[in-house]
Amino acid sequence: MIEDPLPDPRLPAIEGGWALRTFDLGNVLHDGGPEGDGGAGSSIRLWVPADPDRLLDDEAVQERNRANDSMPYWAWLWDSAPTMGHALRQRKIRGRVLEVGAGLGFNGIVAATQTGEALELTLSDHDPLSLAALRANADLNQLRTARVWDLDWNRLEMAPPESFDVILGCDVIYEAQGHRALLATCRRFLGDEGRVFLADPGRSRVPELVGRAQDEGWHVTIEDADGLEAEPEVGAFRVIVLTRGAARDRSEP
Repeated sequence: MIEDPLPDPRLPAIEGGWALRTFDLGNVLHDGGPEGDGGAGSSIRLWVPADPDRLLDDEAVQERNRANDSMPYWAWLWDSAPTMGHALRQRKIRGRVLEVGAGLGFNGIVAATQTGEALELTLSDHDPLSLAALRANADLNQLRTARVWDLDWNRLEMAPPESFDVILGCDVIYEAQGHRALLATCRRFLGDEGRVFLADPGRSRVPELVGRAQDEGWHVTIEDADGLEAEPEVGAFRVIVLTRGAARDRSEP
């Protein structure tokens, strides 16, 4: 459901404006469950760009694209996000949780509000408009202690010296040239006994990411949304689960 109230005053003006969208998780996550645990009556609300395509005409967005070839992918709730929300409900997500490439914050917020587990949430992205949306959306869902990080995967020396029990990422492996930086980010922030969950809708990049992770010493399993082991398959949702082996830095691209 899309509402049209006045936007959060912290949200910057964008082409097309902002809309407040309510997600009924009993329907969105495609699974049952008691009220308050992702079932009927359970929902989250997010500020989203009302017309994400119009961001391509936004002067500030165009300027960032010229500077670093960035695109406003954060502005869309991609199809794999609800399936990842379902996947999170099948797993024990607790402790200190970092979402990378969080975009609008859907999955981090689902993990914090719908899994029935106590956790400390940090949402991260590097796009300034995404960061504004993450702050507004965390507050909108009563996550007053959630943190929002401006995290550049290519400048990890600027990040705080912290570690996390769980790292989440959804639709973040679509470009092979980003795999090295993504894995370095996971290695930098994952605790010794931690787990990384990277969700993908079934792109052809999954084997490349898996191969690189194994070469770097990660222990890798591939699962479906229900947590069952599965093989990569184009068009099929998968969760790549990483745990520390003898993970080492491989600096070549």
